[in-house]
Amino acid sequence: YEAGGEVTLTQEETAETISSGDVFVNGSIDVYDESDKIGNGETLTIAIPAQSTVTDYKDNYLTKKLEEELNINLEFYELPTTGDDINSKLSLMVTTPETLPDIIITSSLTPETILYYGSNGIFIPLNEYIDNPETAKYFSQIPDEDREHMYQDITSADGNIYTLPYFSIALWNMTPNRYYINQAWLDTLGLEVPTTTDELKDPNGNGVADEIGVYGEFDGGYGQNTIDALMNSFIFYNGGTQNGGLSLDETGENVIAPFMTDEWREGLRYLNSLYEEGLIDQGMFTNDDTQFKATLNNEINIVGLTTAGSFSNWTDADNNANFLELEMIPPFTGPEGVCYTPYEEPTATPIFYITSNCKNPELAFRVGDYFYKHVMSRTGRWGQENVDWTSDPEVCKDYTNGYIEGGLADEITLVSLTNIWSEASSQFWHNMNPGYESIADSNTNTNAGSSYDSDSKSAPLTGINVELYGDKYPEKVLPLLHYTLDEAEQISQIVANVSDFVDTTMAEFITGNRDVETGWESYQEEMNSLGLPQWLEAAQAAYDRTKE
Repeated sequence: YEAGGEVTLTQEETAETISSGDVFVNGSIDVYDESDKIGNGETLTIAIPAQSTVTDYKDNYLTKKLEEELNINLEFYELPTTGDDINSKLSLMVTTPETLPDIIITSSLTPETILYYGSNGIFIPLNEYIDNPETAKYFSQIPDEDREHMYQDITSADGNIYTLPYFSIALWNMTPNRYYINQAWLDTLGLEVPTTTDELKDPNGNGVADEIGVYGEFDGGYGQNTIDALMNSFIFYNGGTQNGGLSLDETGENVIAPFMTDEWREGLRYLNSLYEEGLIDQGMFTNDDTQFKATLNNEINIVGLTTAGSFSNWTDADNNANFLELEMIPPFTGPEGVCYTPYEEPTATPIFYITSNCKNPELAFRVGDYFYKHVMSRTGRWGQENVDWTSDPEVCKDYTNGYIEGGLADEITLVSLTNIWSEASSQFWHNMNPGYESIADSNTNTNAGSSYDSDSKSAPLTGINVELYGDKYPEKVLPLLHYTLDEAEQISQIVANVSDFVDTTMAEFITGNRDVETGWESYQEEMNSLGLPQWLEAAQAAYDRTKE
């Protein structure tokens, strides 16, 4: 539909077309529905974290938009900035429930903490509201598959829902451990890109491991642990990022600890052989983030192979001589044909809670639900329409991105017009709100200040990433598990101890400080003595509940 024209739609048609982003009135998708005016001027109080990028919550474009369109008044109480401080503050606030605000907004609570506050009457169950299309007007319009995923992620172990979440599906973030190989070295040696673990070990077939140095950051963040990536040529391992690294067996029915399997042992054998032959850099296990980036940006490119989730690891990547020598390549296939990558399934982030002190919980719920309206999710994410971003087809048609150029999407649907995410403003709450961003939304946005350059190194990689990594994980992946309070109490220390032990022993086996041949049985015994069987039992029970 061309901008500037007129359109008359029924309420149902309006909901459907706005939700899909297909209707534009005067260059805007923000068509107001009078039935959204649900309040009578009531005041709702909100506790929300202080953020350096939000100069004022009250005198704020998003706040005023909510107040005007819903006919409500919002008052704010600022929580501390960091997660630990927020949790400490909340633990004090709940000691006097009668003084709690109506709504608490924070992304720092664990599933177990949410269950604790819910089961103790601090947070109210939202089931009756979220299951009702009249109160969950916009949540109910989310496509079935994504909505069911959100349900699963926010349902506590007692069957109640105590939160409204933010859910964004970004293909780039699902597979952060992307391999980059030094193509310049390969070209100099006249070598092909290795595709298997054997070829990686000796790419020119001369019997001597003298060609490629493997580098990464063992304790690093976003995609920087090359060891985890290489282990996925033997068995799927998510790197411990979700559920402590537990996964499912081939049937998809049983929870397993991949780090106790024969396949894990084979992976350790291989990694140890790389280390013994000098192919794994010793700094992998000791370097921090600063050292990792310094090595990648060394004056002379000394890295043959690494994994990284972000181009920002290389200073000014598209003009960085080292980055320009690298090529993104697919995961390596192991000796048994395994070819996975650490995979982070998109998970709905719990963020919006209604307290037992709220006098009008239905109104509070509908405020949260309003963020699932397509334009409101975008406002919560990007700021003011036609100021900070636009979906006007006349503007969008002049832009493209890696997904579109790679044939994964048809056209840009949102152009970010300002640097709102890096500058302080009073335009929005910096995405500290419920919301929903589909794969289509995520794939079809771009920034007006950084137009797509097909000749740059980084621009096409978003599309290439999907081609190389988009299916490199098992068909059935263990979802986020929700434990009961009893289960959580029994396993919390076990999970921490086992996770530390996995990382410590992995480094020891690879560097030879533990012998993978003579020390494997004792390793398994130690793991069991830490309580792994109890953890697996609780995890299986939690997983079985997701199928009920």
